[in-house]
Amino acid sequence: MFKDLTNFSLKRDFKKAVGFYIAYLILGFLLGALFGVLIGLIYPYNEDLPYLVGTVVGTIYCIVLYFIIYFKKKLSSFRYVILGVIAAVINLFLGNIASLLFVAFLTTRSDNSEITDENVSNFDV
Repeated sequence: MFKDLTNFSLKRDFKKAVGFYIAYLILGFLLGALFGVLIGLIYPYNEDLPYLVGTVVGTIYCIVLYFIIYFKKKLSSFRYVILGVIAAVINLFLGNIASLLFVAFLTTRSDNSEITDENVSNFDV
């Protein structure tokens, strides 16, 4: 069940993408909570700062995860770059629940790292 979660170049089907989404959503919540609690302990009288730090950590987490997958799959479409930026902006407003949907979607795309001569003829030049 968990053996391919760190293989970012793997093309996942819907069921595996949902598992990827849930696993990395839990990890993102834990990271945001950890940093939020640490900041809350350091600055106990500022009630808004832990929430703000959790949001920033969650956004950075989403961006890094998205572009790790983008580069591991060797994608070259500008649409996917724009989609990553949109995911980051959505994360600022809705959190990891919404933005990791974009990351899970990206895991369902084909890996372009192994291009053969037969595949090159299928690309528009």
